[in-house]
Amino acid sequence: MMVRYGGLPWSIADYMALAASYPFRRVSSIDYCCEDGVASHREEVLDRISRTIATNHECFARAGDLGIRDRFMPVLQGRTPDDYVRCLEAIEGMLLPGTVVGIGSMCRRVIHGPEGLVAVVERLSRVLPVGVRAHAFGVKGDALPYLAPFSRWIASIDSQAFGVAARRDALRRGVAKSDRLVASHMEQWYQRQCGRALAPPVTLPEAADHQARSLGDDDPWERAIADARAQIRELIETGELDHDQITANWVESWAADLFHQRAA
Repeated sequence: MMVRYGGLPWSIADYMALAASYPFRRVSSIDYCCEDGVASHREEVLDRISRTIATNHECFARAGDLGIRDRFMPVLQGRTPDDYVRCLEAIEGMLLPGTVVGIGSMCRRVIHGPEGLVAVVERLSRVLPVGVRAHAFGVKGDALPYLAPFSRWIASIDSQAFGVAARRDALRRGVAKSDRLVASHMEQWYQRQCGRALAPPVTLPEAADHQARSLGDDDPWERAIADARAQIRELIETGELDHDQITANWVESWAADLFHQRAA
């Protein structure tokens, strides 16, 4: 949606007012997904983590004002396991016992590997506060046996696989994608997941700690660019800049100031 519209088509105030208008079981924070198709390079991932931290804080504050804080679900974003931990640490004050926290950008993520689903969940399982569990967005059904060893920490998952299947079915048959058709595919999807949940748990070897390569360490100008981005992100995280503030055009001039200060 953000790619199509160039940002959110509504404000956080509008979103949270809608969330408070019905007794939803959970209300998730607005967040900035970090899938490769949206954030293709490391700097964009870091930018989107900072914006997610900011939206969590604003949504949490508004949830308190609206009396729905007990139903509020913060959301973590990132690419590497350490990204998610950093996001967690930045919103730790809102993670009270009984809170469910969302784990985002799982939709197209592989199960294995240093940035895979299991690596992220395993890393978070070590640091989630006592009494806090996770909801994993967009988890593929074949990942369930791999998540079974972490059932103590996983409260729930979701998926749009049934929606995709319904759309393809409607196109193939030349019929409308009606609520009845979607509900039928949802029921089939749910039954398949129940079957997969009964499969024996699969345990992978613990993933080695993986850190993304830091940028700009060798070249003074690249270092200034990286530091400028980091300072802008900090302002977003602390609320001094809006989460949807367009900052790309500021980076080079900000970096130039840093570069000249260091050269003086």
